[in-house]
Amino acid sequence: MKQRVILLIFFLILSNTIKAQNLMAKRWLLGAARVSQIVFNDTTKPIMKILYPYPPTVHYSHGGHSNICDSATGKLLFSTNGMILYDSAGNIMDNGDNLVDNKLYTHNAFPCSFTTQSSLIIPKGNNGLYYVFITSVSDSLYNWYWTGASGLPKAPFDRLEYSVVDINQNIGLGKVVTKRQKLLQGIELHKPMMQACRHSNGTDWWLLKQGEYDTNRIYRFLVKADTIEGPWVQNFSAPKYLAYDISGQFCFNHDGTKFASVQGKGVTNKLFIADFDRCTGELNNPQIVNIPIDSTTHAPLDNQGKLDSVNVGVCFSPNGQFIYISKWYNIYQYEYQQTDSVLAWYRIQHGPDTTIQEFQRYSHLYIGNDGRTYIGYQSGLAYEGSVINKPDIKGAGCEFCRKCVRLTDTIGLGNGWGYTSPPNMPDYNLGASGVVCWPVGLPNPPKEGEGQLEVYPNPANNKLKIENGELKMKELYNSVGQLLFSTKVNEIDVSRFSAGVYYLKCGTAVRKINIE
Repeated sequence: MKQRVILLIFFLILSNTIKAQNLMAKRWLLGAARVSQIVFNDTTKPIMKILYPYPPTVHYSHGGHSNICDSATGKLLFSTNGMILYDSAGNIMDNGDNLVDNKLYTHNAFPCSFTTQSSLIIPKGNNGLYYVFITSVSDSLYNWYWTGASGLPKAPFDRLEYSVVDINQNIGLGKVVTKRQKLLQGIELHKPMMQACRHSNGTDWWLLKQGEYDTNRIYRFLVKADTIEGPWVQNFSAPKYLAYDISGQFCFNHDGTKFASVQGKGVTNKLFIADFDRCTGELNNPQIVNIPIDSTTHAPLDNQGKLDSVNVGVCFSPNGQFIYISKWYNIYQYEYQQTDSVLAWYRIQHGPDTTIQEFQRYSHLYIGNDGRTYIGYQSGLAYEGSVINKPDIKGAGCEFCRKCVRLTDTIGLGNGWGYTSPPNMPDYNLGASGVVCWPVGLPNPPKEGEGQLEVYPNPANNKLKIENGELKMKELYNSVGQLLFSTKVNEIDVSRFSAGVYYLKCGTAVRKINIE
């Protein structure tokens, strides 16, 4: 028992050390026409500045963009706007154009994604390779939906693809070495929304993707350095997403044990919450929570007199106690463990914080490396952003600060465009959970006393003896589900195996084995 406690303390210290060293999210790129950069420091408020003026045809808007930095130095490696990959100098990366089908690529004067969470970057091991996931649409579906030929508000996407970047090439500027590999196709994906969470082992990733129109279907993939497994599918009765728009967001809490999502139109103001199993990638114990509606209009900005019924973004507080929800005009705090529905909700911001018609709407929410929650806008016509300084505090104590994140002009362009939504990023700092997962592909572990398989001694360091195994085949697996060997004998020499957790399967019975 003492050894286990010491090992646990060691792994906790190691995990914190690794987390402190990971700077993949040190820099955020965002903006329209001018690309802005938020640089997070260890002890001070972040620096927000214009990084470089991209050509006017390049935008990072509406939450469809993502970027990643070097884990050790925090140097920007590359970025994407959901259609094109850019190197650290702001130029199109080698083989980095046309990440989507041609007709979508040329759909707008601005070749960028205008759809929420449509791109995501995940490390492909630790050798300088990176997966870039993109939600896209085939030319055939484009002809049917995007041109208005369908006349129906259905799913405008039908592909989930990935490319691979090798940042080691071109003197560190990178190159796309694998392009547009299809994970999903021919499926009417209602929204691009996707997010990832580290597997319990701290190495692999679970990728979750929103599914079809008129469903709450979620696809998941197990993303490994050498392969991508899946998809697996989960269906939930509600909320069903009945209208396409650019709003909505997936998110996980600080330790990856909770998942939440919101969507905009057609879902009657529902918050979806579920437990997340980092071993299996499954969502369990789903909850559907009604979100308050502000019955007032925000005239003259809301000249159509709409209710505050579109939910745009969602984000857990760093400690996991609260969930923040952004609407077009209001921002709410929800204490999801509070049983009194009236006390659970607090409106931290009422009404828009700008007077610019058409560009006042709030967008997505993300936690920065400094622990603050940053709020995006659905346009790039701003050089100021709002922030929640103390998101772990209930009510007004969370300190919503209106327009407190201000662009600094370092290249003489004057104030102007540059603040949109933060980039879509997973929690790169999340490490291993300390839980040894039941290997994929094996039956669920039997309850104590279940089955006829008896093994001893356990822990073992030399010979492992098996009773009641008869002449059935015995299979020994490691902790990640790899079959090591099989035999019909009832005594196994385990001295050749490294110390750790293993699983012995005989028929339908499975036993966990500790080898010392």
